[in-house]
Amino acid sequence: MEIKESDSRLLNSYIRIYDNPIPKKFSESFFKICQDRKFNLQGTLASDNADGGELDKKIRDTKIWTLSNIGSKSRTEIHWCNLFLQMFETRFHKYYADVTKNPEKLIIQTVDVLKYSIGGHYKFHTDHGPNTPRTLSAIYFVNDNYKGGELCFRTPKGEYFLEIQKISNRLIIWPSNFLYPHMVKPVTEGERYSIVSWAL
Repeated sequence: MEIKESDSRLLNSYIRIYDNPIPKKFSESFFKICQDRKFNLQGTLASDNADGGELDKKIRDTKIWTLSNIGSKSRTEIHWCNLFLQMFETRFHKYYADVTKNPEKLIIQTVDVLKYSIGGHYKFHTDHGPNTPRTLSAIYFVNDNYKGGELCFRTPKGEYFLEIQKISNRLIIWPSNFLYPHMVKPVTEGERYSIVSWAL
């Protein structure tokens, strides 16, 4: 069964793209920081277990650096965390203003920097669940000088309906619910850096 064009347009209308949400010089500077940094933490899958997420590289193969402005000894990390928190907060509010109404209180969950090396990928998944009650999802493309690694969306029934063109300094926001399964295709050349966050 093919997805109807009207259904595709409706789903697409809730995926918003914001280009150049921060000055280009900041984006380029952060890309250099990512290239120089060692990413040690392996990305896991969301889990309802108290022990945390499950590690399964067949489903998700990426490294994570969680930015923090609390307890960090690095002023540089605090600076970048505050910058991206402001970027996400500003654009989440704009998304709500464009698509629906602003919530009484906006809570941003985390700011995670992701590194996808060659072969790195994340199979289709949704971001909202019993242990991760998210409302909005966001991905910021740090760089675009790699091959593969496309962000793709499909319907809950499995039909593809959108592939996002990778452009550095681009932010994409969409609902975290079951209507928006998405994936990152395997990287075939270079390294893909992105930043993800969620509104609760």
